[in-house]
Amino acid sequence: MKKSILKLAILLSAFAVLATACSKNDDPTNEKTEGKYTVKMDGKTIATGTTTEVGWLETAASMSEGDNFTVLVSSVPEQTGGVYTFDASNTTGTVSIMGKNLLLTNDSDELYFSVTGSVTRVSETKISFEGTCTALMSTETHTFSGTLESDVFKINYN
Repeated sequence: MKKSILKLAILLSAFAVLATACSKNDDPTNEKTEGKYTVKMDGKTIATGTTTEVGWLETAASMSEGDNFTVLVSSVPEQTGGVYTFDASNTTGTVSIMGKNLLLTNDSDELYFSVTGSVTRVSETKISFEGTCTALMSTETHTFSGTLESDVFKINYN
């Protein structure tokens, strides 16, 4: 329980930074700042679309659609083709999926943390991820996969 609450606190802090990391007004590139996303859970597409709510900081990426949907991916490899694999013993990599009516249909808030998985840097602008996750305060396991794509991911902070 303590580990879950700590993860949640870290996640929310990271998301707060990511949500304000890049906007159309302070993006140092001349590239597009919108992003495309697709996220599946248990084989069903739960979110897909285009948004300007794109965050990128060091090796963490996020995309949102207001309160309805957010995905946060950390430990994104810097090099194209790079893969980062994580499990319960390696807590530096994570995929978090948040929103309403993702797997449930009662307008309740849902929050899923990855348990195992991998993050792949497909290209300079595209990230893919997959693995297993559990809902906050639950032991039921779900599968997830998805992609995030944005020119914002080209920004190098090193």
